[in-house]
Amino acid sequence: MLLCDNELRIRYVDACHPGACHDSFIWNNSDLRVHFERQYLQGARNAWLLGDAGYPLEPWLLTPHRTPEEGSREMRFNEAHSKCRNIIERTNGVLKNRWRCLLGARELHYTPEKAAKITNVCCTLHNICIHFKANVEIELEVLEPEDADVTPIASTQYSAVAQSIRAHIGSAL
Repeated sequence: MLLCDNELRIRYVDACHPGACHDSFIWNNSDLRVHFERQYLQGARNAWLLGDAGYPLEPWLLTPHRTPEEGSREMRFNEAHSKCRNIIERTNGVLKNRWRCLLGARELHYTPEKAAKITNVCCTLHNICIHFKANVEIELEVLEPEDADVTPIASTQYSAVAQSIRAHIGSAL
């Protein structure tokens, strides 16, 4: 699981889980989720993460609407959401192009713990390259989310609040 900013800098990485683990499982067991929930419970209402449909909708994690009607506010929200989420797809592309050992077709032939460390180091070096503007010239294609048809584990405790936030943003579009 990666979290990046608008300049493709990686702000959080969790490489401790195998690729077969579902996004919502990794999210629900992450320190990042605990951090954002704690901030929310302390009154912070000024930051949102964007996640694909594989993640649960929470007040600090906005996901797309399921099957919105054509031309609706929900559809406009999903289109804006998708454009913004493209940044993480671009970040993944640049990261894997810089450090070819991270490509999906190849495997890191090490223990899971060592493979996680290698991934973390690649992310750190990626950020250093971003900082010093050592860009990689690559053709970046727009990637579609892999888990768009997966139903996440719902967090009913926050669902109503998160739906209200998402609706408020959608009405402003």
